[in-house]
Amino acid sequence: MRVAGIIAEYNPFHEGHLHLFRKVREESGSDTPIVVVMSGDFVQRGEPAILDYAPRTSAVLSCGADLVFELPFTFATGSADRFAEGAVAMLCESGVVTDLYFGAEHDSLSDLSALADIDFESIPEFSANLDSFLKDGLSYAAAWEKASLSVLSGRLSSELESKYFSILREPNNILAIAYLRALKKRNSTIVPHLVHRKGGYHEEYLTADSLPSATAIRKSILRPDLSLSKALLLSSLGDLSSFVPSPMLAEMLSAWNGKTIPMGPHELITCALPILRATDVDTLSETAHMGKNLALHLKSRVSSMHFHAQAPIEEQFFEQVRTKCFSYTRILRALTSLVIGQKEEDLQALREPKYLRLLGFSEHGRSLLKTMRENCALPILSRTSDARHYSKDPLFSRMNELDIQSHDWWTLQARQTWEEDFHFEVIQYKRNKIYRSHS
Repeated sequence: MRVAGIIAEYNPFHEGHLHLFRKVREESGSDTPIVVVMSGDFVQRGEPAILDYAPRTSAVLSCGADLVFELPFTFATGSADRFAEGAVAMLCESGVVTDLYFGAEHDSLSDLSALADIDFESIPEFSANLDSFLKDGLSYAAAWEKASLSVLSGRLSSELESKYFSILREPNNILAIAYLRALKKRNSTIVPHLVHRKGGYHEEYLTADSLPSATAIRKSILRPDLSLSKALLLSSLGDLSSFVPSPMLAEMLSAWNGKTIPMGPHELITCALPILRATDVDTLSETAHMGKNLALHLKSRVSSMHFHAQAPIEEQFFEQVRTKCFSYTRILRALTSLVIGQKEEDLQALREPKYLRLLGFSEHGRSLLKTMRENCALPILSRTSDARHYSKDPLFSRMNELDIQSHDWWTLQARQTWEEDFHFEVIQYKRNKIYRSHS
């Protein structure tokens, strides 16, 4: 039996994601189980997810997923390689996943595989050029691109070499290459499948003639005018009906009609700003994704910020800190690590997932879960309290601690609660209905 794995954030789940589900069933069979590894309450760009993991899990199960597991915080908020390595490891260790499906803007799996085969870090010329470009003041991403291009001659076809830069400028291509590299690194037998993505990842406006981008959907929800009125926010969700499946829309309406607010960079920056202002550079430097130079930059720039009632704090912050030396994504990852308490030493120590945290399953997924429990190389956690059985493993405990802290931070900001994950029960989808208890 073939079992499809998908790695995603679903922030939120939209028609493009549903298209990938359909492609899985078209290619592998209508009964093919789908196992999802999904980011929890924070996502790879370093931002809080717009909704927490529970409603997103419910929507994904209603739309066709069979098992949903949470990608631990330390991988979910990492670079493309770290994100991919953590998620691919979970699929490999599951003992049941046979195929990995992912979308990308580029339409050739062989091209992406050729790029994944090149181990740039092992090439001395690449490392020397990278250091040189960084000293010249380029950001890490720009320096990496330039250094990699300098060593490609003879390693790729001339046609692929000419397309190299355009391929690396699309984030889903970068993630696809990272997935392929992670599979190769583990000598995995999981078969990769590329689904050509229609529509741009960075499209900021929703258009009727293409599949939506999550960026455009979030932008339409997190508008400053909507944040001032819950009624206006809820009424605006009707405009998303062509882009977001009804189960996801229903979860949004239910959450935001209650005590929960949509989460985004505003809440992160509001929380991180006083910590930045009050913490010395040496201490900030110990934060994951930070380093001494970024800590110096942020300390310098936030000291120049002043309160303006008419200017959203996230816009002020962006204008103050933007620079060619550090990508804004890295800055947000550093802020996320700062508010959650993740240190640089955590990134060095937490290299492999230590567990599979189960969020939900369908009727089809229940039987697959039984097989997993017999074959999985990692413990499967159905409740947060299950982690106490592994407390003697310091890496397990630290990874779990970061997950708990990230859940608490998210719910405290979104609806003034905490410790919700200790009451969370695995979500079930059966007889076309969601069953959950979350007190």
